[in-house]
Amino acid sequence: MILLGLTGSIGMGKSTVSLVLTAMGVPVLDSDAVVHRLYASGGAAVCPVADAFGSGVVTPEGSISRPALSALVLGDDGAMARLEAIVHPLVDAARWEFLARAEAASQPLVVLDVPLLYEKGYERTVDAVVVVSTGDAAMQRRRVLARPGMTAEKFDAIVARQVPDEDKRTRADFVVETGCTAEETEAAVKALVNRIRAHGDGGGEGGVVEAKVYDRMKGELSQQ
Repeated sequence: MILLGLTGSIGMGKSTVSLVLTAMGVPVLDSDAVVHRLYASGGAAVCPVADAFGSGVVTPEGSISRPALSALVLGDDGAMARLEAIVHPLVDAARWEFLARAEAASQPLVVLDVPLLYEKGYERTVDAVVVVSTGDAAMQRRRVLARPGMTAEKFDAIVARQVPDEDKRTRADFVVETGCTAEETEAAVKALVNRIRAHGDGGGEGGVVEAKVYDRMKGELSQQ
């Protein structure tokens, strides 16, 4: 089973690419969606996050208020590290559950959508990385600042935590351009997936992606 990492800086169109992948029948684990579930009322992160950051980050409905939490951790490396120490193991557990289900279903290809893939070293947990990029910082900024509740200060704080787009593009195995039309992006994603499906089993010469990481990680986990 090939593990394909999907990443990109904020505002680059990663969600659009994920939708195309899902429509093609490729299982996608959206790390942001996992965190949303963890922060929802009854989610596994609610109590530990509230213990670490106070009851002020919990809404009357019992979920974590992302705006309130962001106000406490953005720009504070120590607070961000405490939050990540709580949330990342929970996300990792959800990732293993997703991979186990995909393996049981004999899926040949799955996608792990990880916003901070390079920043947190998750490139070691996938067979190849797809970076989504507009290639245009001004377009990125316009897209993000158009979001409800987004400010220039918040945008700058988020970007400061991310590997620069040009570095991601250099390190990527594949780049999907999103500074073009939606139709062109969709066509590029479909072409990439079809190419990997046709040649990416690692079983012969010319394979686009070799499936090695999942078996390696399972072996490492069994030795712990």
